[in-house]
Amino acid sequence: MSSAGNDSDARHGAGRRSVLRVLGAAGIGAAASPLLSATAANAKQTANPALSSTPAASPTAVTINWDNVARISRTTATLQVVVNPLIERDSPIHDNVFRELKALHADYVRFVPWYPYPRLGVAELEPPANGRASWDFSLIDPLVEDFEQATRGHSRILNFSTIPEWMWGPVPWSVRNGQLHVNGGNIGLSRAGSSWTDYTFAADVTPFQTGKQGNISYAQAGWVIRMNDADSGYGFLLSNYPYSSPPAPGYIVFVKFSGGTAVTVQPAALPFAVTGGDTYHVVTTVSGSTLTVAVNGTTVDTVTDPTYGSGKVGFREYPGESADFGNVKVTAPDGTVLLTDNFSGGLSQWNPPNFNSVPANPSTIDFSYEQGTQLIVPIQAVADYYRRLVSWYTAGGFTDEYGKFHRSHHHYSLPYWEVLNEVDFEHSLSPQLYTQLYDAIVTEIRKVSPRTQFVGLALADPGDLKYFTYFLNPANHQPGVPLDMISYHFYASVGASDTPQTYGNTFPQADAFLATVTKIEAIREKLAPHVRTTVDETGTILSSAATQASPAPIPSAYWNYSGCIYAYVFANLALQGIDVVGESQLVGYPGQYPSVSMVDWNTGLPNARYRVLQLLLQEMRPGCALIPLASGAAPDVFYGLGVRSGGRRKLLLVSKTGSDVLIQLAGLRGGRAKIVDQVSAGGPIRTEVLTADEFSLPGYAVAVITLPH
Repeated sequence: MSSAGNDSDARHGAGRRSVLRVLGAAGIGAAASPLLSATAANAKQTANPALSSTPAASPTAVTINWDNVARISRTTATLQVVVNPLIERDSPIHDNVFRELKALHADYVRFVPWYPYPRLGVAELEPPANGRASWDFSLIDPLVEDFEQATRGHSRILNFSTIPEWMWGPVPWSVRNGQLHVNGGNIGLSRAGSSWTDYTFAADVTPFQTGKQGNISYAQAGWVIRMNDADSGYGFLLSNYPYSSPPAPGYIVFVKFSGGTAVTVQPAALPFAVTGGDTYHVVTTVSGSTLTVAVNGTTVDTVTDPTYGSGKVGFREYPGESADFGNVKVTAPDGTVLLTDNFSGGLSQWNPPNFNSVPANPSTIDFSYEQGTQLIVPIQAVADYYRRLVSWYTAGGFTDEYGKFHRSHHHYSLPYWEVLNEVDFEHSLSPQLYTQLYDAIVTEIRKVSPRTQFVGLALADPGDLKYFTYFLNPANHQPGVPLDMISYHFYASVGASDTPQTYGNTFPQADAFLATVTKIEAIREKLAPHVRTTVDETGTILSSAATQASPAPIPSAYWNYSGCIYAYVFANLALQGIDVVGESQLVGYPGQYPSVSMVDWNTGLPNARYRVLQLLLQEMRPGCALIPLASGAAPDVFYGLGVRSGGRRKLLLVSKTGSDVLIQLAGLRGGRAKIVDQVSAGGPIRTEVLTADEFSLPGYAVAVITLPH
């Protein structure tokens, strides 16, 4: 289906979708102030450091038994490239971005056309009908061609992760047991009400514990008021997502939209728990510039804002979230009933959110595209879609559903293909359904690219071990379907209230992930020991700079801290024998996870996260010997790992705090340190020759010291 529609649908389109995920759990903590880009941060660093660099009061002496090799590393450091408008050819940073990608000479680079940009990642946006198929690679081809050029001579993992939306159902809004059931879909509005001013909007609200953000599950239900379209107005969320640290038992969240941008997002802790599956009677009153919310008879939030004086009511659920709404009633101050609905007449009084709509502008961020939890086409139809897509790039073209041949002239080799992305989150696939899809897709792709190896799972939440126990069991697959690699992801979450001084408190999240990896490895070794592993998304997400169109400024120290998380996770995964560890992602920007970007989205030049990956690629190649510290470890302050490579001894150091620490090790004198810190920032890796058997590790720095012969 194209993006054309009625006037209401058009108003609910591109502008709204650019900030829809602001209302998802990851989006809280938005600020209206301009985002501080990587370049701006780096420029400020020398003149105004974010952190003091006071050395520790006393040095920390460490020892290493260089013969005590824990493992010979087989781990490759790499990155992922997520498709977005900033890597298109007309982007002002295009050339810099691909030059920096090429300069890394990385293997196993992951290329992901992702669902928020359906025109850049879905090759058949409309179902075949009336003798015509809608295949169109005109916007996708330049992205693939430029990626292939920049990574030529190196292995790549391609993942066209988005199954066309028209293959999915059901529609987001339906009537169930006399209530409106909302399963994703974002904002839908009442048909009437554009001229309503002061009123009371009451409903029974039942949020369900179906939302997922990383390894967090949550319940969240939302409603909107004084909204003439889905671009400008007010909204509230009833939620148990942990918006603060420590978390409250529940939250009421006020959101203000202006032209598609969430200019105000403010959570308030509730004195009671919000429990998934429980029903709450919610009454929202708008009177002049005052907005008041009561839950079960208790006033929980009062907001004063004069911006919007009239508008409709409605409901919203971010994809993955679900809720029921019942006994809906809108009443004027004089008692006149403006709207009442027990949904016995279906959805006749509502304009539900558009399903399977695609923004006309390919650059529009559309987090609403990934809808539906049930396939409405045979699994074979999905597999056929991927066979044709891969044939376009490997076999010079394909024959469509009506027998027409589409010629491409592409004959790329395809070393690795990853089957779908974050399957536990996107469409909430069960292990059983995902395995059926994997088998069917792999079988079809092998017909046109027989030498391709395959990567499975790509889980957002690797803690849900049932996916591994089912998928890695060969008995659950069709005969002859290969199991080559599995993948999963890790992001440390940095709260809106965190500061550079507290960023280091997130390292326990990495430790918890590493403990999960140990469990996964035990399952893999038992069921499929030949299968390799790529942790192909590793990074940090600053909750105030996630999917907000106008995120909060990013402190300059953040980029270095994030690089430290990656280096720490990489080193520990290498000790566990993980094959590939990918940093996420090459380019992010406001509205599309700027806090995971490895380059400045204004210039395309590196930040500290890129430089840390570059350092690990230079100094910790597969084949090096890994040697834990024998003594002197200070796990709350820094991480150290001995490395032997090419006859040389090296010491990897990763800071876990914003303060300098003085580290002593016999034999350091005369050594040469390569350092990524807040001084070098996104510039070239700096070097330092050591004049004593000690090294001052800067706050949030990663260093590799090569000892003298």
